[in-house]
Amino acid sequence: MEVALGSPAHGEDPEDPIEAVEWIEKAPAGGTQSQVFRLEDETHAVVKFQQNPQGERVLVNEFLSCRVGERLNLPVNPARLVRIDARLLAVPKSRGDCPGNFAEGIHCGLTRYANAVNVDPAGPLFRDVVNGDELHGVLILEQLVVRGDSRQLLAYPSSEAGVGSGRPVWRFAAYDYGLAFGGSPAWTLDTLNQLGPVQLPTHDAIQQAYTTGGPQGVTIERLKHLTGSDFERIVEALSPPRWGITPEEGARIVALLEQRAQELVRQYDQRYRPQLEAFHE
Repeated sequence: MEVALGSPAHGEDPEDPIEAVEWIEKAPAGGTQSQVFRLEDETHAVVKFQQNPQGERVLVNEFLSCRVGERLNLPVNPARLVRIDARLLAVPKSRGDCPGNFAEGIHCGLTRYANAVNVDPAGPLFRDVVNGDELHGVLILEQLVVRGDSRQLLAYPSSEAGVGSGRPVWRFAAYDYGLAFGGSPAWTLDTLNQLGPVQLPTHDAIQQAYTTGGPQGVTIERLKHLTGSDFERIVEALSPPRWGITPEEGARIVALLEQRAQELVRQYDQRYRPQLEAFHE
């Protein structure tokens, strides 16, 4: 018997949220009026509330997209479920720093990197990031999750020790997937069913055409090993009913991700496999 996602009999456990312990500040920008908190593990997170002006599904889009990216070992801003106690909101609400309708409960948090700055792939700072080659995989992720707005990247100094000069080691991460799955940010079963076909990127982030399969090969190989069960676990970790996602909608997201992943692999093999096989002969 097939059991729908999100039903009590399905067997996957939702993820336990991490506790926020201190409100830090309101986020400097963004349509969701996010708030920054210190968490119990001493990291900081930019938290999007269920009551945000863009609706609950912007949180679903963020969480699922980032978790898929993490599963592919791509540099995305890690998503976490964060539990907020009402007592943490009292003072910022009294000062007008936090919207009055934001409530305690479980919300979606994105890791906040210290001293991070927005970065352009064509700019000088991006040339200094040590993981720049992983941007090819991020472009594939955008097709997989149907990112609906422009790419957002940040660069941050990592804790790695620099070589020689004592300069910081910079890494980049992609963030802000609130408009994924064709949503603006909301989506429905009907809009999911009307999404256009997935397309393997033919050009990189600075519009240079791919001539070999090498730059995309690592991510495609990882994508080959993702199954519907993997996507199902990602969706179930969110606990879909908590966010107003029906079992049918959760199952459709899983099927969509699996279908698009398979098609990306098929297109890659069709375009580059003969070339790669000839190279290794």
